[in-house]
Amino acid sequence: MTEVLAKAGMPVQPYSPFMFAQGSMRLGTTVRPIGQDKHDLDVVCMLRAGGIRLSANEVYQLVWDTLGKDGTYREMRQRKNRCIRLIYARKFHLDITPAVPVRVQQDGPLFVPDRELSVWCSSHPVGFADWFAERTKAVPIFTRSFSAMDEGEVVIAKMAEVEPMPEHGFEKTPLQRITQLLKRDRDEYFQNDLKRRPTSILLTTLAAHSYTAEVRIPAQDLFEFVMRVVARLQEFIAGRQTSLGPCSYQVVNPVNPKENFAEKWTRADYEAFGHWQNTLVRKLRAVSATKGKGIDVMLNSLGEGFGKDSVLKAAASLGVDTSIVHQSGRLRVAGATGVVGLVGSTMGATVYHGR
Repeated sequence: MTEVLAKAGMPVQPYSPFMFAQGSMRLGTTVRPIGQDKHDLDVVCMLRAGGIRLSANEVYQLVWDTLGKDGTYREMRQRKNRCIRLIYARKFHLDITPAVPVRVQQDGPLFVPDRELSVWCSSHPVGFADWFAERTKAVPIFTRSFSAMDEGEVVIAKMAEVEPMPEHGFEKTPLQRITQLLKRDRDEYFQNDLKRRPTSILLTTLAAHSYTAEVRIPAQDLFEFVMRVVARLQEFIAGRQTSLGPCSYQVVNPVNPKENFAEKWTRADYEAFGHWQNTLVRKLRAVSATKGKGIDVMLNSLGEGFGKDSVLKAAASLGVDTSIVHQSGRLRVAGATGVVGLVGSTMGATVYHGR
């Protein structure tokens, strides 16, 4: 990709293009979209030399035309408002955001084009990633040692990593795991209401604020800590009544005060977020109430809240013997929804056919 953009004779080559990852790929919080086998990956194509002299639409068109000069990428292109999407046949699609630096520095704030408005919009993906990474360094304080937690608690910790992209060789921090869990549950909850689904950047910002507020307050165990972080998310959404009428909402980019991640929110968006948040807290509390009652009860409660497949996969990846629970007929599935729980028809024994 970089070779194509920087190749001599390409329209964008005189502007010294530079590619770098942004979004969940850079943050280490990627989750696979619901019902898909593809990942959405994000990169920035920054024009470092002279690009600021061009209009927003001119910069966008330069990158579009350059990709069109390559026989492979030409047919993969798809126009989006602020990015160019390359659709790969198998595992993912790549969103390329054209950008120019606000100042002459590689890791500073950027301007990105908005095609619909034909204007520049301010962004700072590197600064945000650094801000998030700094908050991942703090570790929760548990009054019980992690080794003393029962298997079900460890399962839900692992569920935060359900279907992640392979990251860059590092272990997930608690904040990354919680953010992944929030994003996964959000995707499940809003899969039939994409208009109201909170964006990943907004959710990640709220998660980091709430995590930072709670991380130094001792918690008995993982469940208690996660529930406290989830329960406080809405506290970090600022709402204010304007003279023009409707209430406006603010989740400000912590490294770019001019950017409001909730600028398009209405009262309905705010209420939908609150309902999702409260639903997740109730699910976590239901799981917490099963502690000490056996792994079969714990797995059933997890299945009710988070879905059969993700629970069994997470448990099995940690060495929990889910086959014993499954084969014994103690896992039940509700016929209408397919959700594993405490009521419904007994699940049939699993037949394994190799890997």
